[in-house]
Amino acid sequence: MGVSRPLAALAASFVYSFLVFHAAGCGTDAVGVDECRDIEEARCEAAQFCGIVDDVDQCKRFYRDQCLHGLAKGEQPGAPQVKSCVSSIQAAGSCAKNGVTELSSCDPKPSDKTALTKVCDVVLNPEKIAECEFLAVPVEVPDAAPDTSTPKDSGSEAATDGATE
Repeated sequence: MGVSRPLAALAASFVYSFLVFHAAGCGTDAVGVDECRDIEEARCEAAQFCGIVDDVDQCKRFYRDQCLHGLAKGEQPGAPQVKSCVSSIQAAGSCAKNGVTELSSCDPKPSDKTALTKVCDVVLNPEKIAECEFLAVPVEVPDAAPDTSTPKDSGSEAATDGATE
């Protein structure tokens, strides 16, 4: 029995350490999971009328899991914003279902503030309408200033210029 007691203590220590370290890594800081699901479900429903999706249930299952990452922007939109976005996508889907392809002919119009012209474009790119613009992730453009950290070797240029003059 002299060996079993230390082995049991070692095993218990290992299990405790394993649980502590792995439990710390299981948390999520995803933002807007439910909002993402609401928007993607509306897109799946509307996409069937645009010929983009054949199996709506499969589309919903896919985005149910994908939305566990939350919204790309990482900010929680308010319920009115999400509701407005979902309504716009649903309106676009309704127009597509009725055979309307032009956004200007759609009634009710999904959005008045967009450069998009086709109803199915709203389904494909909801971030490009005012009601869903919170979905867009701003692109960080690096500074276009010239790199001044490395000085030019002006001595060799001067020697070359002086030799040709």
